[in-house]
Amino acid sequence: MKKKSIKLLVVLACVLMALGMAGCGKKAYKTFPEKYKLASVDVGGMTADEAKKAIKTAVGKYKISVKLDDASFDMTAKDLGLKYNDKADLQELINAANKDKKPEKQVKLFKMDKSDELETALVDSYITAKTQSQSDATAQSDTDAEANDDEQKKAEADTQTFDIRSIVPYRATIAYNAEAGQFEGVDGVSGDAPVYDNAATNLTSAVKELKDKVELTSATGYVDGEKATDSDLVKKALKEANAYLDVMVTCNFTPATGEAATETVGKDQIAQWLIVGNDGLSVSLDGENMATYCTELAKKHDVSKKKTGQFKTTGGSVINVPVTSSGQTVDGNKLYEAIAEAINNKKSATVEAVYSEAKEEETGEYVTYGGNYCEVDLTNQMVYVYKNGELVVSSQCVTGCISKGHGTPTGVYSIFSRDKDRYLRGDGYKSWVNFFIPFNGGIGFHDASWRSTFGGNIYLYSGSHGCINMPYSAAKKLYENVTLDEKVIVYGGVDKVAGKAQSFGGAGSYNVTEGDGAFNLGVTAEDNAKLTYSSDNEGVVRVDENGNVTIAGVGTATITVKSEATTSYKAGSKTITITVNAKPQPELQRPTVQQQPEQNSQQQVPKPVTKKNANVSVGKSEIMLNVNETSNIDIKTISDTVVTIETSGGDAAVASLGIDGSIVAKKAGQVKYKIYCKATSNYNESNIVYITINVKETSELQQPETSEINNAE
Repeated sequence: MKKKSIKLLVVLACVLMALGMAGCGKKAYKTFPEKYKLASVDVGGMTADEAKKAIKTAVGKYKISVKLDDASFDMTAKDLGLKYNDKADLQELINAANKDKKPEKQVKLFKMDKSDELETALVDSYITAKTQSQSDATAQSDTDAEANDDEQKKAEADTQTFDIRSIVPYRATIAYNAEAGQFEGVDGVSGDAPVYDNAATNLTSAVKELKDKVELTSATGYVDGEKATDSDLVKKALKEANAYLDVMVTCNFTPATGEAATETVGKDQIAQWLIVGNDGLSVSLDGENMATYCTELAKKHDVSKKKTGQFKTTGGSVINVPVTSSGQTVDGNKLYEAIAEAINNKKSATVEAVYSEAKEEETGEYVTYGGNYCEVDLTNQMVYVYKNGELVVSSQCVTGCISKGHGTPTGVYSIFSRDKDRYLRGDGYKSWVNFFIPFNGGIGFHDASWRSTFGGNIYLYSGSHGCINMPYSAAKKLYENVTLDEKVIVYGGVDKVAGKAQSFGGAGSYNVTEGDGAFNLGVTAEDNAKLTYSSDNEGVVRVDENGNVTIAGVGTATITVKSEATTSYKAGSKTITITVNAKPQPELQRPTVQQQPEQNSQQQVPKPVTKKNANVSVGKSEIMLNVNETSNIDIKTISDTVVTIETSGGDAAVASLGIDGSIVAKKAGQVKYKIYCKATSNYNESNIVYITINVKETSELQQPETSEINNAE
């Protein structure tokens, strides 16, 4: 019995050893295979920790370009609520990838905290894009049309704002009735309407793979436009909205010197600050309009004394500025916070305005504001930011629209807030911005992703509602370099525009012959307005920024000349038709028999030389670089001459492109180059290729299109 037990133990031990050895044989890999991708992020050769860091970085910088029906817009990781899932088992994915198998268990790389709100976020972004598109179209119409003939159309266009309810039908909703002094229900309209749930699902799928763009479409669904009185949701919304109107805020102003005063904020004022959301059932405060009110209230009860100082602008001109010498000033920001708190809590309250002793500002020869301030030059549409006396930001901008009465007010102000990632709302617009730095009520600096160009005379007819629109990179840098209470000096500009239609000088058409030399169109415009030129057929003629035309082939082309608006004239355009005729071929003179010497009787008549086709190709059509980074593209040609490189669009100062393909990135922005070979005696003019160079201040992770793992919550 004892021997059998010992024998059994030996056998059992062997079995256990075998199982242990089998377990030891299960290989745990350390890195992903080369060129392996997780959700479009190249993690080839990375450990689990390295891959985690790379994916987190990609998520932090993630942005997807969305086309939804007839609107286009961008959404960031923050808009989507996209985060990396720290509990993701990347070792499981490494093992599966090296075995070229699917993971044994599901691995969720991401979380989407706003997945339940994604449809709402899509609709919000859609409305914002449509609103801006409508605003741009109205501005363009105002610019191109005759002032007198278009006054009625302009007045009508100004009153129209894109709203989701403009796409009937719609559900029962709420609206403010000024005559009744309260919110009331609005009956809905039944019928088929766009539904965005499938669009939200498809967006989620694209985000799972960290794709950089996606095209979505709405579906059609039935909307029950019930009566407001029958809707429990409307009843609840009305109770919530009207509760705001029951609030009374009493503001006491008690300066150390001067008379005390009281201001009351009641129903009539609060009603102007309430905005009904896109769902038609929620109400929130309009921060911009409220901030403007509080700023004006603070100015009204300011008891500080001022004197005049002189300020030297970046351009070298000297302007007069008010300089505080003594007394007390009201903290407008704290006043805003106190009033907003009372209204949001839906409780009446009494708030005490906070006064502070004014500090006498040192002037010297010129007021310097301690070397830390912002300048807004309305005339030249430029923003300058100084930090410790050094210029750290110099950027073009677009300020308030003059033709619509939204001109940015001049004066000296103080920065009272530094906000990020929010909507700006107002009469007829709702726009998402990444940075918002207000200094005069609801007027402030912010990025404007809906604009492709800045500066010039855009502000005259297509400016903002008063804010300072800036490119993203410049707004970001301004945000990083300013502090609360820093001064903002706004100066220059014009108060009104005449609105005259632009007139052009120069011929309306040209009839030329193949082989003729280059010529200038000779176009002039009133007020020496800046002109831009474009050809609709560069295979026939090309035109440069100065109106010089080069003949490229036989045919007809139309050149469009556009002028910028000036203080006296609207923007305008003119078309010029150019017809290029074929060059007449000389007739070959054949000698008669009598004229031919006998020995030359067999001589062949020379044939015209047939030109070869030239060709140009480039290795890449688009390059992404960081500032001061260099690169190179492969430019291949079939021709007996070097390539010609010309600027085709964007800012030529962004980067340089040499004929050897060398690229040097100089500043943030975009430039487009046109590359071709000119005709020679042996070669026809080549095809035209383009290369776009994008330069950013910080590097962005390259995101390939394909994905192996795309799990998300």
